[in-house]
Amino acid sequence: MAASSVWAASATSADEGQPAVWKSREVILTYAGFTNRYSCEGLRDKVEEALATLGARSDMRVSPRACSGHGKPERFPSVRIELSTLTPAPERAAGTVEARWKTVRLSGPGKLTHSECELAEQIQHEILPLFTTRNVKARTNCVPNQESAGDITLTLDVLVPTTEKATR
Repeated sequence: MAASSVWAASATSADEGQPAVWKSREVILTYAGFTNRYSCEGLRDKVEEALATLGARSDMRVSPRACSGHGKPERFPSVRIELSTLTPAPERAAGTVEARWKTVRLSGPGKLTHSECELAEQIQHEILPLFTTRNVKARTNCVPNQESAGDITLTLDVLVPTTEKATR
């Protein structure tokens, strides 16, 4: 998140548009939690949902990697992530799109729950730095092999395109 915090210091108001460009990124995420077990496909689905919520461009690809069996829980499931995220740009940069800040929540009902605390921590540390963010509020108190005692919090502002057309 260090790279994104530089931008956050000079961020505009939430409603004000600003120029941004799509930046291609690639990362491998290997889930290393103890409390939950995921199949590679299950991990892929959770990661895709988080990336879409965070405003990744719609052409993202999340592919299971080095998996031993289809649909079976893995000890260390892994996915390869190829995506594009918005980064602030000078007014005259080629390929700019209009962007705005959007508050998103990755935790709570229908999203990551207290039983997925370790995955929430990995998303916070390994996926959020790929995005331009500000006002990150994260609270996870993960204890291996135990469900989190309370709700987890993962709420932040992320730079997203102002129009749906810009995500394609």
